[in-house]
Amino acid sequence: MKALPIFLLSLLSFQSQAASNCADKRQFQIEYSRCLDQELEKTERELQTWENNHLFRLQEMERSTGRGDPLRVFQRSRETFQKFSRDHCRWQYLALIPDSQAGAGVYKECMIEQLQQQIAVMKHIRY
Repeated sequence: MKALPIFLLSLLSFQSQAASNCADKRQFQIEYSRCLDQELEKTERELQTWENNHLFRLQEMERSTGRGDPLRVFQRSRETFQKFSRDHCRWQYLALIPDSQAGAGVYKECMIEQLQQQIAVMKHIRY
């Protein structure tokens, strides 16, 4: 039960971290958008690194044990997470239309948060 409050605190710190990295640029929409683009790209690369690490380990497991189910389910979960994240953030963008600039900022902030949460999960997977 103690893990849940710690997890929630870490989620809040991720959200504030992404926002604070670009907060000083928020008043200048173009600079803020570019900053979010950079943060999003950096976060995507970090998630890709963690996914590749697990992919490699699961491929090794499949070679050594002959069990391919964990690898197949992991790949399916990656695809499902990507679709969920895009859709979860897209509805927030669409809710702000016709202000597409504000919507784009919310979409990027949301994606950064989703990816950071997934990275936190990937860091703690044990098998």
